[in-house]
Amino acid sequence: MLHLVLTYLLLSVASGLSMRRFLLPYFQSGDLAEKSAPVTVVASAVFLAAIAFTVSDQNLWAKSVILMLGLFLAATLDDARPKLTIALSAVSLAAYLGLRSIG
Repeated sequence: MLHLVLTYLLLSVASGLSMRRFLLPYFQSGDLAEKSAPVTVVASAVFLAAIAFTVSDQNLWAKSVILMLGLFLAATLDDARPKLTIALSAVSLAAYLGLRSIG
C-alpha cells in the first residue's frame, strides 16, 4: 500500500512541478519564453514522460488522482525558481522509475 501511495505521489509531483514550464511557450511569447528555453525543454520531457507513465501504468482511479494532484500542485506553486522546480520534478520522475523497477 505504501508503495502505491509513494508512486502516485512521485508521479503527481513530477507532472505538477513541470506543467507550468511545459505550458509556458503556448501562453506567453517574447523574451521570457526564449530565455528559458533550456529549462522548458527539460520540463517538457519530464512532463510528457510523467503523463505517459500515468496513462500507461495506472488504473482509472489512480490516473484521476495523480492528474488532479498534479493540477493542484501546478496551480498553487509559483515558478519563481524554475531550475530548482524542474530539478525536483526530474528527481521525482527518476525516483518513480526506480520504484517502478523494484515493484
